[in-house]
Amino acid sequence: MKKQLFLKKTAAAVLATAVMGSAFAAGQFESSMNIEKRIDRAAASTQTSVNQLAEEATDLSLDYRNTLQRVDQLRIYNAQLEKQIKSQEKQIVDSVQEMESIDETEKGVLPLMDEMITTLDEFVQLDIPFNIGDRQDRVQKLYALMDDANVSVSEKYRKILEAYQIEMQYGNAVSANTGNIDANGENLEVEFLRVGRLTYVYLTLDGKRGAYWNKLERTWEPLPEEYLDSVNNAIKFTRGISQPILFKVPVPVAEAAQ
Repeated sequence: MKKQLFLKKTAAAVLATAVMGSAFAAGQFESSMNIEKRIDRAAASTQTSVNQLAEEATDLSLDYRNTLQRVDQLRIYNAQLEKQIKSQEKQIVDSVQEMESIDETEKGVLPLMDEMITTLDEFVQLDIPFNIGDRQDRVQKLYALMDDANVSVSEKYRKILEAYQIEMQYGNAVSANTGNIDANGENLEVEFLRVGRLTYVYLTLDGKRGAYWNKLERTWEPLPEEYLDSVNNAIKFTRGISQPILFKVPVPVAEAAQ
């Protein structure tokens, strides 16, 4: 009986020890699992941080490269800008020199142009008196043009040359036109004929009277009867009424010195 009791106590002690050992082992296993989970969580968090740092490093690297590229672009732009500035500075210097040269040129050209207009004015006054109103008006406009500060020197010079060219063309043309003239107090409607600057004549509309301009005496002289028909035919030819013909007109000449 005592032996059975001892065995039961022993078995109970062994069982109790086994249970306590199992409980202790289970507690240690659970602690290991918790530690492993914490380590996994810490590793995951660390990996996340590493990934973020890697992304930030990549972004910084891209920003750095972009900054270097912008610096290079700015360096190239500044170099080009410096070239442009130097070119503009040279243009300014050249323009100043050109303006100074123009000023010097104008000092010589303006008096020359004034002289050209004066010469043209005197020429018109001494020339045969055809289209006299238009020609004198052209000269007066040139005088006014010279006083206009808004007109360039080159434009003034062009207008003067244009006036000279018009006068030159008059010398190569034959023209006929109708007009009025005061003949010894009598107002006559006549037909004028101009052959270049060689001669200037007129006939009354009935063709019975006429006169020619004496350039030497600067006056109208009666046209001899022998020229009346010839001048009349020349007027018709000039107006396109008749076929080309030969005609004769009086041409005043200076007498030879005795």
